[in-house]
Amino acid sequence: MNRPCFDIAGETNIGAGRMKNEDNYCILAPPQFAASLAMVADGIGGHCDGELASMFCCHGMMKGFMRRGRDMRTAAEAGEFLVETLLDINARLFRRNEFDRRRRPMGSTAMCTVFTERELVFCGAGDSRLYEFSPATQVLRQLSSDDVCPGTSALCKAIGIRRRLVLTPEVTPLRPGTIYLICSDGLYHFVDDADIAATLIESTTARMAVGKLMRRALLHGAGDNITVIVAWYRE
Repeated sequence: MNRPCFDIAGETNIGAGRMKNEDNYCILAPPQFAASLAMVADGIGGHCDGELASMFCCHGMMKGFMRRGRDMRTAAEAGEFLVETLLDINARLFRRNEFDRRRRPMGSTAMCTVFTERELVFCGAGDSRLYEFSPATQVLRQLSSDDVCPGTSALCKAIGIRRRLVLTPEVTPLRPGTIYLICSDGLYHFVDDADIAATLIESTTARMAVGKLMRRALLHGAGDNITVIVAWYRE
């Protein structure tokens, strides 16, 4: 097995003025597995039980990865896993919403990533994001796209809200020295790209970067739940 060496850390915080944290995240990197998993899920605000929806997403993804991740070596295998697992989670959460007959059914964003030997494969729904930061060029680049309806702040895609969900996995090559950031909107709504980049530049470990980003968001008065995962691909 020749899995890349990652320094990876994550953290979630309720934020300022919130009564509960509807974000969840998961990181799985068993030493005997060929791939690693990292995911952020953000329960949809204004809907029922957002914290349960995001937990449902993370739990379902972790269960699926523990079954299939051991021999997941290629981008094609990782992409197939992400789409099939997210669609299964969506179907099960949608059925639960139908059974409960809630006016505002529970749902969640999801940004799921799998690190294989040479590539990062990602797939998501909603507005949780994936960024790539190169310390060499000091450029922060958003790799994911937000599923937001034009002219509004409403999500046009999420997990659990609709029966039909179309997902497309994407692939980017792993570059040694690169930092990958997965986060909920509680980070980037309160910390701009320049500030995120400056924080990553001054950090020497993934844990330090996560802590500094969380503090920046809180110092900027983050009025939302904040979740951050930093995966640093070491040489």
